[in-house]
Amino acid sequence: MEQNELVEIRLECLRYAIEYGSARDVLEPHLLADKYFEWVMRGSDEKRPAGSRKDDSATSAKKARSVRKGSAPTLV
Repeated sequence: MEQNELVEIRLECLRYAIEYGSARDVLEPHLLADKYFEWVMRGSDEKRPAGSRKDDSATSAKKARSVRKGSAPTLV
C-alpha cells in the first residue's frame, strides 16, 4: 500500500471521527481517528470463523422463505 493511500485512509478516519463522534470526541478527534484507522487496517478476516464446508464456499438456504398470503404490502 502506498503512502498516499495510507494518508487518504487516515484522513477519512479523521473525517468520520469528527462527523460521527460525540462532543467529547470532537475535542480530540485524532484519538478516535486512530482507533478507526487501527480497526480498518486490521481487517475483518482476522476474527472470521473458518467455513465448515470442505470447499470453503458459502452455504445456501435449504428452503427459500415464503411470505404468507395477505401479509405482503399492497400499494394503494
